[in-house]
Amino acid sequence: MATADIRPYRDQDRRDAEAIARLSTTVQWPSLTDAEVVHRVCTAPGAEAYVADVDGELVGWAQALGDGVLQSHLGFVAVHPDHRGRGIARLLVVAVFQATGTLRMDLITDSASGLYESFSHTRMQGFRIYPGA
Repeated sequence: MATADIRPYRDQDRRDAEAIARLSTTVQWPSLTDAEVVHRVCTAPGAEAYVADVDGELVGWAQALGDGVLQSHLGFVAVHPDHRGRGIARLLVVAVFQATGTLRMDLITDSASGLYESFSHTRMQGFRIYPGA
């Protein structure tokens, strides 16, 4: 089994953005299938984004937003189905959390509870609010 290389998102030639857009199609995240949108999400103010490469192929990514002091929010974590169950998602979560420089990180999820429960945590209830509501 190949080892995953966890590294910061690179935006020089948009290869990472294009690979994340393809991965988003695979995992059925339609809001992130446009490489330009992915690039903007990964480079937004306060954003930290990391990717996982296996044998030179991007197989996962994560993004978090933080204030650099206290609070961050885990926005996205995705791993290609062929590479799940190898600890890649956990490594990505740790990488973006550390990169935010914050003391705590919140998230909202409707899947992968087992992954998040494996971290020291407090379970909380949350909401996703949309503009115009």
